[in-house]
Parts: sequence; C-alpha cells; structure tokens
Amino acid sequence: MAAHGEQAIREAGGGLLREVLHLGIVVESLDRSVAQWERLFGVRASDAWSSDAVGVRVAFFEVGATRIELVEYTGPVVQRFGPVLARREGVHHVCFRVDDIEAALGELSARGLRVVPGFPVDGAHGRIAFLEPEPTTGLIAELCELRA
Repeated sequence: MAAHGEQAIREAGGGLLREVLHLGIVVESLDRSVAQWERLFGVRASDAWSSDAVGVRVAFFEVGATRIELVEYTGPVVQRFGPVLARREGVHHVCFRVDDIEAALGELSARGLRVVPGFPVDGAHGRIAFLEPEPTTGLIAELCELRA
C-alpha cells in the first residue's frame, strides 16, 4: 500500500518532486534558537551555513526522520528577493528535492506557478529556488537540486 501511495504522490508532482528535505523555520536569533532546540531535542545542530549574498544564517537539526532548518535573516532579503521572503517567524517553507532545478522550474512555470524573482541561487546543499506562496496558507515551497 505504501508503494502505491508513494507513486500517487510522484504522479501528482509530475515526477518532479522527490522527498521532503527539510522544514524551514524563521527565527529571530539563530544562536539563541539553536541553544533552545538543542536543549529541547537533546541533539546538536549540524550543517551550519551562512551567506552574505543571500542574507541568511542557517542550522539544521535531525529530529527522528525529520530535518528542520532554522533560518535567521542577516541581510536585505526583501530588497533582493521581494516581499514573499519577508521576515515572519515560524514555519516558513517546505523544501523538496528535485533532480534538475532548471527543468523543474520550467515545468512548474508551464503549469502557471511562479518562482520568486532572483532564484535559483546557491544554497546550503545545492541550487535552490522558492516558489510564490500557496494562496490559501501562505506556505512557501523551496526546491533544491543537491550538489553532487
């Protein structure tokens, strides 16, 4: 039954979207939040990354089978990418792995979905792009083509 459900998800995604890589949560202070999450979950943060070009600092947590990314804005993200990525604390995005980000963006664009201007860019684990938010919930999808 699980294989059938997995196939349905892949077909609904047009074969573009693979597994969820992480849930992104925007925080005010990465250092303070990392300390709180380490105390709460009893695991250390991993894969810290920062980019002045993008204007973020991030740290990842492996909590069970779920990867959580904490994101602190450090630069003019809104000026670079527009109001979609404006600071708002809490659950911000769901990141999906894609095999080929350019092909995925082309197909999604043909379906009428819009990429946030300025993407794709290099992210913590590969080339990334954010889509305009889902209109009902405001949740943002991030696509990531992992580095080889």
